[in-house]
Amino acid sequence: MLDLTRAKEFAFEAGQLRELVMTFEQSLTQEMAIIQAGLAAGDALKVEHSLHALKGFMPLFAAQPLAQAMTDLYQTSREKPLDVTGPIFTSLVPSLETLLVEVRACLSAL
Repeated sequence: MLDLTRAKEFAFEAGQLRELVMTFEQSLTQEMAIIQAGLAAGDALKVEHSLHALKGFMPLFAAQPLAQAMTDLYQTSREKPLDVTGPIFTSLVPSLETLLVEVRACLSAL
């Protein structure tokens, strides 16, 4: 799931890469919690905003299929009701949690 190829294009040294990965880990953790809370509260705008934030980060850190799934989900959140977005997000949670584990492992190795 974790793919640092694009992130390395932005980071010219190991310290910069570590900072990028740390920022992504914090954002992924935070935005997943916000999305889950937004889904529970029926707050479509909150979910859409968090999906937008994740969509921006995903191509730098995730393998292309997961990055594309998040981009597609963000678009769905803009066009469809929350009862369509929610189940799609829920189906992606295991992949996002795996990505988070891989990000944290990467951080401990950097």
